[in-house]
Amino acid sequence: MNMSAHLPFRAARIVGALAAAAALAFAGVGTASAATPAPAPPAKAAQVLPGTPAARALDSGALRNVNTGRCVDDSGAYGLRAFGCNGLNYQYWGLYGQSDGNWVLKNGNTGRCIDDSGAYGLRSFGCNGLNYQRWEIYYNSNGTLTFRNENTGRCMDDSGAYGLRSFGCNGLNYQQFVGQ
Repeated sequence: MNMSAHLPFRAARIVGALAAAAALAFAGVGTASAATPAPAPPAKAAQVLPGTPAARALDSGALRNVNTGRCVDDSGAYGLRAFGCNGLNYQYWGLYGQSDGNWVLKNGNTGRCIDDSGAYGLRSFGCNGLNYQRWEIYYNSNGTLTFRNENTGRCMDDSGAYGLRSFGCNGLNYQQFVGQ
């Protein structure tokens, strides 16, 4: 095989790639930005504020995901997870309105709060009043609720593939819950 016959073609490809990269750099396309905007709340949803008529309609109890049909569950042995709804107090969540308009979700069995941070993700953790445990609640037009964390801006999400987690808010039914 004659390698010298391939060199002009290879050189032309390299020059072409360098020219394209330079053009993108001058145009400002493809450059990374360190600031990532916070995900927007779900479309066509109204935030539920403590002390309003909509808030009085919220009741403590189980939170069932619309997509999976599973409930948000917290037990000492398994931690925070999505699990088949069973009526036990591991799935009972007290919704406590805060003066800043956000909510704290506290488990009726463990006494822990739903917490979301960049370092640990979605988990149950001892209630501490920090913004990792403060949630905006949005009432969606289909009658469901979406929970958006004050600290991370991510929404509580449950899917068969990934389980219960926090994820960028997207308005899909993985992020919609109903009281049970």
